[in-house]
Amino acid sequence: MNRSIRIIFIAAVAVMAPLHSAFADDPKPTPEQLDAAKKAFGEGKTLHDQGKLAEAIEKFKESYRLSKSPLLLYNIGLTLEEANQKDKALFYYRKFLSDAPADAAQRATADARVKTLEKDSLEADLNGPPTKTDPVKVDPVKIEPTKTEPNKPVKIKPAGTYSATDFQHQVVEEAPPGKPLDLSAFVPEDSGFAVTLFYRGAGDSKFASKTMKWRYKELVGRIPATKVAGSSIQYYIEVKDQAGTLVTRSGKSTSPNLVNIEANATARFYPDVADDGAVAVSASEIKHHDDEDPLNHNKQVIDEPDPKIVKGPVEPAVQGDGFADVGSQKYRYVKWGSTGVAAGMIGLAIGSYILAANQASALVDDSTSCGAPPCRKFDSGPVTTYDKDLQDAGKRWQSIENFAVVLGVAATGVAVYYWYKEHKAKQNGELRATSKTSSPETSWVLVPTAGNGYSGATASVRF
Repeated sequence: MNRSIRIIFIAAVAVMAPLHSAFADDPKPTPEQLDAAKKAFGEGKTLHDQGKLAEAIEKFKESYRLSKSPLLLYNIGLTLEEANQKDKALFYYRKFLSDAPADAAQRATADARVKTLEKDSLEADLNGPPTKTDPVKVDPVKIEPTKTEPNKPVKIKPAGTYSATDFQHQVVEEAPPGKPLDLSAFVPEDSGFAVTLFYRGAGDSKFASKTMKWRYKELVGRIPATKVAGSSIQYYIEVKDQAGTLVTRSGKSTSPNLVNIEANATARFYPDVADDGAVAVSASEIKHHDDEDPLNHNKQVIDEPDPKIVKGPVEPAVQGDGFADVGSQKYRYVKWGSTGVAAGMIGLAIGSYILAANQASALVDDSTSCGAPPCRKFDSGPVTTYDKDLQDAGKRWQSIENFAVVLGVAATGVAVYYWYKEHKAKQNGELRATSKTSSPETSWVLVPTAGNGYSGATASVRF
């Protein structure tokens, strides 16, 4: 048995005893047990806020044993990690990912923490134990629980230590109307990265920006409830290093992430996060834990009235209004309009080329109709203008052909760009296919071609 497996086994044995899984045949908690579980959770949060992590962990475990709510596993894992008990934290994070609902708001963060802790464990196995450790002083009579400083400053590592692969964000595709939307992301705390959320509501022409702030071990940026309206909203996230250089991003201004507004979607917001992104902890919030109690995660949360918000129904707005906004009405107009113009001009160029060629053939036939050329003079008047009329008609059709080719090439370039941009947005999960949009798996490309003595077009389709 190698060292890494041995560590995981010991961690499992250490925490398995107090842990009970909520199997289908387990009896449901009684109302008395749920009340006790809520009380234990509130006490655990108060202890956590006071920096008493060891006591908080026991309270969270007690709440889990009474309620069997898998959402509490995240709280246990998070607090264990803060107490530097990483092996145990890894076990609880994995248990959370296994038992929690698929739409749990903390799932993306838990998955990111598992990957980070697994990476740290592997590096520890490869590098071996530290060469020098500080002695741990233990009172032989009374052992006090380990305490950590909750606000200990983080030492930022030099630039270049971390890269784009250390940023993690799960794209949100839907949200309920009239509720704030909290978007979470993860970067190493000692990276010094600045993470900024850009968002705009339906009908907004410009993106608003907001610096994402720390909430425990994750970064959170809030889109206010007033912007979560209409049929959809858009956002993207940028990560920059200490020098202000772009490291990576999720989406961008020209191809943002699209969140569909649906009435039956699960709400995604933290009650202890303010609209400016700050984590608010006050005496009243510590006293009333029901707002963020995982045991009440299905209960409707009613926001405090904001005097700056005008009460009344929110009018649904049209999805975006920019020509470069994928999925907007103007975007579709340009996409289909340029496609139609490209097809029309290609057809006109082909028809004009054929007519011009017919005029040229008729002119040649006339000059050779009496024998070897030039047996017949060019008829340009004053008696007859047959040949001149053929020549003038051929020139007109050739001019129309040249004009149609130039305009067709320009329109095809615009159409290809708009089709490709929409295709990539759907492929990256930034735009969902609807009845108003084509399949994300199909795209057409029309390209006019012209050369010395010929003109035409080529077409291709990708399934």
